[in-house]
Amino acid sequence: MELDSNCKVVKRDTDYISELALPKDVKYFFSNYDSLHMFLDKPYGIKIVSSNEFIPTSKRLYPADDVIWEELEGDISNEWYLIAESEEINQYISIDLSKSHLGYCYDSFLETHATPGDSQIIAKSFTDLLELLYSSKGEHWFWLAENFMPHGDAYDGR
Repeated sequence: MELDSNCKVVKRDTDYISELALPKDVKYFFSNYDSLHMFLDKPYGIKIVSSNEFIPTSKRLYPADDVIWEELEGDISNEWYLIAESEEINQYISIDLSKSHLGYCYDSFLETHATPGDSQIIAKSFTDLLELLYSSKGEHWFWLAENFMPHGDAYDGR
């Protein structure tokens, strides 16, 4: 990706320290890079967020005084962190930091984020997510393609 002119890798110039129990690939990314911009000139370009934007996805999507917080109390989505965004089209991707699903990535489209039945598992690791986003070249969301093999819903069996 670093050699692809459609991708802009922003290298880290400070040490990265986190209290969070991160998947190894995410920790490696944040230890070496600040962010990654992929195919931003394409219809489905996306940004892998910087470490200071790596916050619980719900906190990014909903104002502190929103009524949604009552519904989200105790919800599994409280352990989902924002890993990628295409803010202009309200598309967000979350990564799960819970022990049972560590590293799973979810479609967190603004209108369906943290909705049972609409929280598709789109990758089982950050590395897989990066590979799939890169292979789609910003032309479509890979998880909406006909040939995508779904991994189920984040709420299945929980």
